[in-house]
Amino acid sequence: MDEKRFQELEGKRFNGGLTRGEADELGRMMAEREGKPYSNADERAHPDSLVPEPEQPYAGEEPYSETQAKELREHPHVEVSEEREAS
Repeated sequence: MDEKRFQELEGKRFNGGLTRGEADELGRMMAEREGKPYSNADERAHPDSLVPEPEQPYAGEEPYSETQAKELREHPHVEVSEEREAS
């Protein structure tokens, strides 16, 4: 990596800004320095074009019962336990 060019782009980044090409170049250099893969926003799909997955509860978690939800709304700082609901 060209350290002089890196320093030049870093300075420009904070003093006036970078062109798209320079930002891409700096991003590649930063990724290389950190040993990580590089991609930029142009290489990823736009969020609006992604198909949302159907909402599902997290794996291993059960949704709250109506009683638990009501308890949490009324007393948000008190944990609702299964034992308490059973009584």
